[in-house]
Amino acid sequence: MKKRIVTLSLTAILGTSGVFVPLSKSAYASSFEEKKARIQNERSNVQSNIESKKSEVKELETKQNQLNQEIKKLDEKLLDTGEKIEEKENEIKKTKAEIEQLKKQIAEVKKRIEKRNELLKERAKSLQEAGGTISYLDVILGAKSFNDFVTRISAVTTIVDADQKIIEEHERDMKLKEEAEAKLNKQLSSLEEALSELASLKQELDKQIDEKDKLLAELETKYGHAMDELEDLEYQDAMLAKQQKMIEQQQQEYLKRLEEEKTGQAQASQSASKSSDKAAASSDGGSSPEPSVSSAAGSGSFIWPASGVLTSKMGMRWDRLHAGLDIAKRGTVPVYASAGGTVSYAGKMSGYGNVIMIIHNINGKTYTTLYAHLRSINVSSDQKVSQGQFIGYMGNSGNVYPKPTKNNPQAGQHLHFEVHNGTWRGKSSAINPLSVLP
Repeated sequence: MKKRIVTLSLTAILGTSGVFVPLSKSAYASSFEEKKARIQNERSNVQSNIESKKSEVKELETKQNQLNQEIKKLDEKLLDTGEKIEEKENEIKKTKAEIEQLKKQIAEVKKRIEKRNELLKERAKSLQEAGGTISYLDVILGAKSFNDFVTRISAVTTIVDADQKIIEEHERDMKLKEEAEAKLNKQLSSLEEALSELASLKQELDKQIDEKDKLLAELETKYGHAMDELEDLEYQDAMLAKQQKMIEQQQQEYLKRLEEEKTGQAQASQSASKSSDKAAASSDGGSSPEPSVSSAAGSGSFIWPASGVLTSKMGMRWDRLHAGLDIAKRGTVPVYASAGGTVSYAGKMSGYGNVIMIIHNINGKTYTTLYAHLRSINVSSDQKVSQGQFIGYMGNSGNVYPKPTKNNPQAGQHLHFEVHNGTWRGKSSAINPLSVLP
């Protein structure tokens, strides 16, 4: 790949738009202060937002604790409901066993009643065969002697008592049958109520589980969004602080060069007119003493940072903005700088894992590219890189899906690539990488 070295002005590196216009020394010195004031103002706003977001996170944590207490109570209620369900199931099992026993008893009673009915039928049949209806008085008056009279009275009494006993037992067994049937109906009614109560308990259990899942999902979503926003703000502040430091360093370099120029002018043995011309030329910016940063810029556009399959584009995903592209590929996959520039950050970011950020100047405009979930980082902050230069390996650090496992350590491996207008300011500065990639 053909590379060319260009000199970038501080104005371009720090994000001012347009082509460099030579400035006078006083105007250039003033631009430092303006940039420092602008960045300090941005930092103040960001830090104010950070404090506000921290308060929001704290409030969400308080709500989380409250929800955890509610969830704990729900868990206790679920446990109690489970115990009640078990009790009802045992009661139903016991009731069914008792019903089966009652059915057996009723069957026995029915058998005894049927036997006694048969006995009464036989007695009635015997009376009919003996000549029709014979009263007990006829039997007694038909005695032929006193002894026969006594015998007949005793026999009639025995028969009457036996018939009465049969009738009483018959009535008692019928009552037992009726009581058993009533008890059976009551047991059946109780069983139906128990089944109905069990169904209600199960319905309440399902409702409680749904409430718990809903509370957890809402909490996770809100807390996740707040933490994402807080993370973006904190890294915005870190990047602004880095830019502030770069401006201060370049301002010192500028002042040092001015001092060196003054010393050289004092030592030069030139005529007053030439010295005046040189000073005028310097004042007009013809040989501007502005500090510059050398960077490999490539062809003035972006290239794809890695080979692989484009698995996800920029857009809304899981109710959140996916601020870049996902490029996936298995194996050892090198990642390259999409354009020449200066590494502004190389390290870890929560969620993103191993991250590299590079600031570029392309056609007078400033961009920042971000490379996330790297396996390794092979550049360092403030390092100059050229387009296509190797900067690290594709990996699965940070939050990726699916999660890597012992059996599949490369699961979820991909490069998350973002492009931002100007310096990185979180998702708010992201643009669609496909709009600048070939």
